[in-house]
Amino acid sequence: AIITTTRLQSTVSTRTKKQNIDTHIIMDFILSQSAGTNGQGISAICLGSGRFLRSVLVPFLSNSNSNSKPAVFQTRGRTFLDSFHTDTGDDDHDDGGNNEDNGGTTDGTNNVRVPSSSSLHYEMDTIEFNGDITTSKIEIYAAGTLGTVNGKSQLIDELLPNTKEISVIGMGVTESGLESADTQCMLDLTQLLYKLFEQQQQSRTKKCIATTDNPTGKICVINTDNVPNNGNVIRSHVLENASKHYVDDDDKFVEFLNSKVAFLNSMVDRITSSRPNSNGLVPLCEPLPMKALVICDEGRDLPSWMNDVDVQSRFGVKIRRDPKELESDIALKLRVANGTHTAVAHAMALLSLVNTEALSCSSSSPSSSNTIIINNYLDSLYDTQILPGAVNDGISSSETNATWEDWRQRLRHPHFGLSTFFITQNGAAKCGIRLGPTIKSLILANNNDDLSISMVFAVAVILRFLTPASSTNAAANKNLCQRIEVTKQQQRGVYLGWLDYVDSSDTTTVTYADGLRYNLSEGWYEFKCNCPIRATLSDKMMTLPEALSKLDAQNQLRECKEVVRSYLLHPQGGDLHALLLEGETVEENTRRKLDTFVDAVSTLYARMVGGGDGSGISVLLREMAEKRHVYSNGFATSCACLT
Repeated sequence: AIITTTRLQSTVSTRTKKQNIDTHIIMDFILSQSAGTNGQGISAICLGSGRFLRSVLVPFLSNSNSNSKPAVFQTRGRTFLDSFHTDTGDDDHDDGGNNEDNGGTTDGTNNVRVPSSSSLHYEMDTIEFNGDITTSKIEIYAAGTLGTVNGKSQLIDELLPNTKEISVIGMGVTESGLESADTQCMLDLTQLLYKLFEQQQQSRTKKCIATTDNPTGKICVINTDNVPNNGNVIRSHVLENASKHYVDDDDKFVEFLNSKVAFLNSMVDRITSSRPNSNGLVPLCEPLPMKALVICDEGRDLPSWMNDVDVQSRFGVKIRRDPKELESDIALKLRVANGTHTAVAHAMALLSLVNTEALSCSSSSPSSSNTIIINNYLDSLYDTQILPGAVNDGISSSETNATWEDWRQRLRHPHFGLSTFFITQNGAAKCGIRLGPTIKSLILANNNDDLSISMVFAVAVILRFLTPASSTNAAANKNLCQRIEVTKQQQRGVYLGWLDYVDSSDTTTVTYADGLRYNLSEGWYEFKCNCPIRATLSDKMMTLPEALSKLDAQNQLRECKEVVRSYLLHPQGGDLHALLLEGETVEENTRRKLDTFVDAVSTLYARMVGGGDGSGISVLLREMAEKRHVYSNGFATSCACLT
């Protein structure tokens, strides 16, 4: 059901008109009257209010089968909380007919303890494949902030003691929040769990709350960021904090964490942005993917209602019992979705195709012929490289194909794309993380699965994107030559690249991420890359762009091969170093395949940067697509054709 709510005034000096009670000290928390007396009906708490958490986990927790709705606490700021306090004049946020006497719950002494509303919800937009926008209203039982002492107190000291049971704690923690046990979000989670531990201890001596009614009696902690083994990482941090900050003689809190809390590993996958002019408060999402949220529940600790397969399907959720299944899900996301994303973004950016929406078959732009070829390139990359590589590594072909079918549709969404320049960030490392596993698998395979020209192109075009412009390759572009000098003077770790195709119709300088810009009409873009490599011939350490900038690829192919090889073997680059860890015992076939791939990437890269009419990205793609010259089998041609 679509549920509406009143948005309370957020001004610090606001007073309720009828009671004339100053509410400035109670504005760090708001409770829905649907949550029961003082929040007794709340069974899930989310620490974080990011778009990812609110577009994937919260809707699942809020569905009708759960018989409850979560409380959402922003970790630092208060913009999410204030969105409920602010009166926008939107009729969709009616209070259901309640008068102003219902401005808050009371403690029995006519003192307002916390602002309340008949119901609370936030909006979430989904752009359908036909361009329609569906707006969902997601109900929650409470909103608050942990960014103030009062806000945290209202969660720990006011809300938790009144709840009957807590089944799930959702975490919207990013990689930076999981760096150590000392981050504020890890300290907050530990404090929350300690409070639940204290309440369980009380329940043993008197009739009090139960900690959870989950099947195994464990509270489930679920994170919504793709940090590898995120549940294990959170568990280790919480245990460290418990031993440091909550010491007791019998280690009862540690025992509680080990026996009564399940820290579940998970994976999330849904592309999200925000509604224009919403200040980031309204998630704007692609349609639900097949695996928007995957949770590994090996011990069957999750609430029973989550086992309903129909509910899982409606919210894009998969519950895995075997950790190896989650490992396969993560591997497929990296190889299939992320791998093809990286492989296509660099080529599209160099061709001035600035958004993945261009991949839509409905595209009618002059560059549509290029996008048709690019789509064929991606199909071949999947069919001849990613799929065989996954199967070689024990991942089922049916699961791999299902992932590609789902992702292929998402990638070609005609109304919800991503900036190709944005995707190119950290391209040197992403090549190793996303394409590296497939390359390794095909090199180590004892079958006829060769590395093909499609994978060679994917790696070579990343190197081409990461090659700085010079007076040589920019000689015909006056604007680019001037920009090179400006970039040199700035010396801020930013390199200047040159586009393969100049779009003179767009004269805007666009900032795409972290202060990095591009200008299509002037033919330049900025990028960062700190991937270190050792230039073998000079035996010096330098960044990859620095090494590439020193190459005259047409005349020094040997040195080009050394740079490409050094990059592909570096852990922060192509990450293929494991292939040679055994030193002299490496199989000759493995060494031969690696050398052939290095030679092929170097040859194609040298052509990309060599200048002249035959060096363009679109020219190379067309030659491969039309099976011209050495590319007798199109994109599926063995990479040996270039050696």
